[in-house]
Amino acid sequence: MLIKYGEYSRFFSESYMTLTVLVTVTSAALLLVTGCVGSWVSLKDSICLQGLFVYLLVVVFCVKSTASALAYFHSVTLDTEMAPFSGVFENYTGSSEDSNSRSVDAMQEELKCCGVKNYTDWLETTWFNKSGKLRFPYSCCNVTFPTCNGT
Repeated sequence: MLIKYGEYSRFFSESYMTLTVLVTVTSAALLLVTGCVGSWVSLKDSICLQGLFVYLLVVVFCVKSTASALAYFHSVTLDTEMAPFSGVFENYTGSSEDSNSRSVDAMQEELKCCGVKNYTDWLETTWFNKSGKLRFPYSCCNVTFPTCNGT
């Protein structure tokens, strides 16, 4: 998650993303500690340790809930930030002469994706309809399939 954050941070605002990543990593660390305490509690018969275990479970639940809420709100923010890209995809011509088309191809190749949300975004574009509804841009092709031609 941290590696992906580093790669994609230039595309999205950092306010929600940074907080979401930090809360998620913190909750993972707390979950690891809670698991260790839970294993230790099973070996010992201590009411104090059992209380600590339940307390840590409640804390982990709260942190995970917070991370989930932040991720949800970030996805809503992400949708609004990605809206301008839809216009660029709509004006795609497939020509290497067109700077918008080169930008779309470069972004899809760099991020290893197809479309704004997924490949179905191409189904509604003018370029797709003009291509006979049989092709996607070559930049949508996965490098593990060298014979991909966009069909």
